[in-house]
Amino acid sequence: MPQKKKNAPQIISLDAFGSAKNYWLCWIQSPLPPFSFANKVRKELRHPCAYIGGISLEDIHPNLQFPMYYMSFNQEFDINLVILANHVTAPMEMSLSQENPLFGGLLFEDDYYLFNKQGLTKIQFSYPQADYLLLLSADKQVDLEDYIGMLPQLSDTKFLCQDTPQNIAESQKKSKLVLDFLQYLYYESEASVNEYLRKKLFRKLHNKMSVSENNYERLRFPVEANRMITSGLLRREEV
Repeated sequence: MPQKKKNAPQIISLDAFGSAKNYWLCWIQSPLPPFSFANKVRKELRHPCAYIGGISLEDIHPNLQFPMYYMSFNQEFDINLVILANHVTAPMEMSLSQENPLFGGLLFEDDYYLFNKQGLTKIQFSYPQADYLLLLSADKQVDLEDYIGMLPQLSDTKFLCQDTPQNIAESQKKSKLVLDFLQYLYYESEASVNEYLRKKLFRKLHNKMSVSENNYERLRFPVEANRMITSGLLRREEV
């Protein structure tokens, strides 16, 4: 029986990415810090915006976390916008891995990027020094054009590039690596959005997501203690 090769590269299939949802994203420049920028987007687009955590790069450094903010255009069709910071201040400990700390180390505060053309960055990218990524997603039957058209109207911002993840990846040298990472960003941000909405609903129901057996009359069979409330009415948009 042939032996398996050691350290064989792990192949991640991207065939299903984009089959259930429509995705679109852009890289932009803005002088504002993350909270102020998210607040500006909230005011100009006139939709609530909430902090939902961050994208972590623990494989690079445990303290590297890029903040995310979430805005919903329509919850019924999952039309969501995630604002993701493209760079954060790099931990000073990262300078210890430089071969020559005097010339290549972080003598002063430096930034670590998710995407950048040079310097400390996760993915080499042809558009340099973007401050934010806007990740737009929706159910497959939704046309995103109307929502895409709203974003370039943001004041005091410069759009570096915008397109679908597949088209963006194809324009880069390492297209497979870029698309793989974009898929990771979308899936991680969607998981954070779902967790945020779950906690929000949980608080709305006063930390009760199940119905006690005492609320039922003339039961023939006992009700499961963990029977969850699943009505879609709970998730309707506020009037």
